[in-house]
Amino acid sequence: MIEFWGATLVFFVLGAVMFLWPLWQKSEHDHQASRDALNKAFYYDRVEEIQSEGAEGLIDNEQDLTQDLQQSLLDDIPEKEKAKQARHLRLTPMQWVPGLIVLAIVSFGLYGIEGSANQVAQWQQTAKQLPELSKRLLEGEKPLTQQEMQDLTLALRTRLQHEPQDSTGWLLLGRIGLANRDGETAKGAMEKAYALAPSQSDIQVGLAQALLFAGDEADSARAQNLLKSVVKDDPFNLQAMSLLAYQAFEQGRYQDAIATWNAMKTLIGKDDPRNQTLDQSIARAQLALNSAAGAKIAITVKLGEQVELPEDGVLIISAHASADAAMPIAAKRLPLSKFPVSLALADSDSLNPVQALSSLDSVVIKARIDRDGNVATKQGDWVGVSDPVALSEGVELVIDKQQ
Repeated sequence: MIEFWGATLVFFVLGAVMFLWPLWQKSEHDHQASRDALNKAFYYDRVEEIQSEGAEGLIDNEQDLTQDLQQSLLDDIPEKEKAKQARHLRLTPMQWVPGLIVLAIVSFGLYGIEGSANQVAQWQQTAKQLPELSKRLLEGEKPLTQQEMQDLTLALRTRLQHEPQDSTGWLLLGRIGLANRDGETAKGAMEKAYALAPSQSDIQVGLAQALLFAGDEADSARAQNLLKSVVKDDPFNLQAMSLLAYQAFEQGRYQDAIATWNAMKTLIGKDDPRNQTLDQSIARAQLALNSAAGAKIAITVKLGEQVELPEDGVLIISAHASADAAMPIAAKRLPLSKFPVSLALADSDSLNPVQALSSLDSVVIKARIDRDGNVATKQGDWVGVSDPVALSEGVELVIDKQQ
């Protein structure tokens, strides 16, 4: 804040000078200049009168009168030093000190109302916290709050403005952009970090992550090349492998995704707690693979003649291991429309990735008209239940029973 108040004082002094200078010059300019001009005008008018009177013979001492007129004009013009003294005497402290006081009150008062002194102080305090916040972001042991993320972003931008060659700073800014789902900031910062340190694996992985977030096909291909390069140089880089598996899953290459996740399980060991997350990812990929391979059951739902549809409600279709099983294996929720309704349940509709629809030999299909959107069956709901049916077969059921 010392620099801030120092600059403020300098600007105030400049403002005071600009305020006093016109007053300082006003006396000499207005009084002295106007008086000289008036005397000159009077002198020339009087000279013309003397000449006119001399020509008419009214006076015979024309030269003497002209000299007297010139002498009176010289006597009436103050000397330079006397003019300055008169000017200073007219500009007394009682005149300019109140003006300076008003200038100070108005200037600092307006800044206190409209200015950002508190923000400047907070900005400088935040800049001092940059090392601590950066360390927490990199280590990830204690997540940053939203306010701390904003403070870290401000501090980083300030530092990078003065140190644009700091690749680590650009990397941190890119990670903050990813955390805030700001793809433009993330990609721009990661590109600058990569331009400064293209061989650093953390920066390569960060840029690949930003490119994948962008979702562009060309960016995705570039991200894949970067990640493969990282894994080639460091086969134990789990972050790069995880991003490769994610990319494979998003592109429908489920076998590649499963293979990469299995490789990660081998690297971390069976006692690592991350195995649970990897198992869930593998299960989701397996479900998607089964669905793509055609593991699904075709369903047609008809409506009984006695059923009256509610104004608001949904149609819930679910597959169960048996007629008595309350918890469904897979389910879909559809808006009410004209009947009959045709649809298909697949592994991708499974509620538990560990237990896929295709893991059962046969299922029971239930259809229910729900009036409030709650998955639990209520008294008065209309339902229809099928017999056990194999996944490879189609099923047709009628909603005709009321709970």
